[in-house]
Formats: sequence, C-alpha cells, structure tokens
Amino acid sequence: MKRKHHSLGEDHLETIQRSGLLEELSKSRKAEAISQLGFQVKQLGPEEMAVLEGDKITDIMILHAGMIRGEKFHIEGKVDLMHMYQRGEIFGAEAVVSRLKTSPLTYIADKDAVILSVPFRNIKQSEFAGEIMLALLRILADDNIKKLYKIETLSKRGLRERIMTYLRIISRKVGKERFCVHMDRAQFAQYLCVNRTALSYELNQMKRDGLIDFQKDWFRILEKNE
Repeated sequence: MKRKHHSLGEDHLETIQRSGLLEELSKSRKAEAISQLGFQVKQLGPEEMAVLEGDKITDIMILHAGMIRGEKFHIEGKVDLMHMYQRGEIFGAEAVVSRLKTSPLTYIADKDAVILSVPFRNIKQSEFAGEIMLALLRILADDNIKKLYKIETLSKRGLRERIMTYLRIISRKVGKERFCVHMDRAQFAQYLCVNRTALSYELNQMKRDGLIDFQKDWFRILEKNE
C-alpha cells in the first residue's frame, strides 16, 4: 500500500464530508478538525488488500475512489461477500473501536482504489472527540443495518426469493425505480451464497417472466410486481 503525505485536495475534503465522520461539527470546526487530525492518502492496486482478516486496525478508513470488497474467508475455501464499499463509506470501524481491534473481514480493492485514513488515537486525543464518537456511533448503526439486509436476504430459501428480497431492499434504500447494485455477476452470486451460473439463469428467467429488467449491474423491479 502506497501512502502519500501531501495536503488534501478539494475532492478529498468532499469525500470526508460525504462519510459523515464530521457531521456533528460546525463548518469552521470541520475545517479545523481536518487540518489537525492528520488524514493520509493511501493507494491500492487491483486485488490489493487494505486489511487482512485478523489484522489489527488502528485507523479509521474512508474510501475515496474505486471500490472495496468486504469478504469473509472460510477454511474450506468458501468466500462470502459481505458488502461492496463505495466512495465516502467508512470500513473496518467496528474493529477500530472494539477491545481487541482485530478485523472480522478482509478488505480488498476491487480495482485501483484510494483510501483516506486517520489514526483513531488522533481522534480520541482531539478536542473533537465527543462529536466524532457520536458520528461513529451512527455510522456503526448503519453498518449493522447493512448486515441485517444480508441476513434478511439469505433467510429466504429459494434463489428467486433471495434475489427479489435484495432488489426490493436496495430499491427502497435509494428511493428510485432504477438502481445499481454495484456488483458484477460473480460478486452478486457470492453475496447471495449461490453459484454464478445458477444466478445468471434465474435472472434471465425472471426477466422473461416480466419480474425484473436489468442491464449489467443496473436493475429495475417492474411496476406490476411491486
């Protein structure tokens, strides 16, 4: 992982704002916090690991560019895709604030990625600690909701029901008729814990049955079935 220590640009500041980490601070205090906390820019190449499961995490990490996969590896070789992180999302925070500070997941760059990180000790020792801790509490609550989405999806027995459950969740979340799942077929299959071929077949069947329409990772649940 390559680190750059140059000053943050406007696009970096926008990403920090988007993350919600400083949302409890006033505009002037946000600027002061960013200058004092010591954010660093880290670059990852395709398939490069940001964090390995079991690693100690001491930094709050915000995805600035690219995508990060949060994956759970099993001894028998199975890999569960837990979440695809996008720009502005914080990942690994549950480990940072935990007692052992060890990551429950492996975080891997899907393609080239850029991460903004800040040492958690800098936050705790700063005058902004109270406000940032409150923001982190809300961010962790949102992460728990994402995990509940997966539990709800995988609780369905049939593949078609799993697909529809997940698509309805995302449609409600973004509030749009047409939406992107930000996963290719292999990743979507991994998320649903099914075979890629089986997923592709079922999606095509659902399209023929008039349940959904899709193009690559963009989907639409047709109105007559909502």
